[in-house]
Amino acid sequence: MADLIVVFWRDIPAQVIVKKGRQNAKRELPLRFTEAIDMCAMRTGAGGTDDYLAEWRKAEPVPVSDDLEAEAEKALRELDAKYDRERLVALVKAGGKENV
Repeated sequence: MADLIVVFWRDIPAQVIVKKGRQNAKRELPLRFTEAIDMCAMRTGAGGTDDYLAEWRKAEPVPVSDDLEAEAEKALRELDAKYDRERLVALVKAGGKENV
């Protein structure tokens, strides 16, 4: 089985990685996610390199099928649908934290 890992800046997803051994498939989420992360970083004063980098984290791996490319595409579509514009705006206003 492969593992799905979602990379977050605070609680805003940015990338999906599906790995099995040395093989992997990676997908960056659409530009609106990057823009939300950048906007939030500036609003919270985490614009400096160290502060910005300290907020990145990887979620716990989730087992998925061995079709790395298909699983990466599936995860990207699911996150894109789950984090609509309104949810991203709310996250930015909450400093990038989901439960504030």
